[in-house]
Amino acid sequence: MKYAKEVYENSDYYGSDEDIVNHKQKIVKVRKQHECCQCEKSIEVKANALCETGFVDGMPARAYTCIDCCDKWIVETEGEEAE
Repeated sequence: MKYAKEVYENSDYYGSDEDIVNHKQKIVKVRKQHECCQCEKSIEVKANALCETGFVDGMPARAYTCIDCCDKWIVETEGEEAE
């Protein structure tokens, strides 16, 4: 990871959405393969990813974003000062 864990977790990558209840995002080490919701590439087992969780219309929702996509987004929105 290019930045500290807190930078990713506080980046507001997923933005605010009033439709998501109990919204959380945190860095996780995936236990099974997932697809990045941004670039659609595989996130391999034991890799770090940004995980968004919450409830939409009363149903649980979860999305994973690879660290490469997060890094690109942080540079675009915050510049290199995020380090």
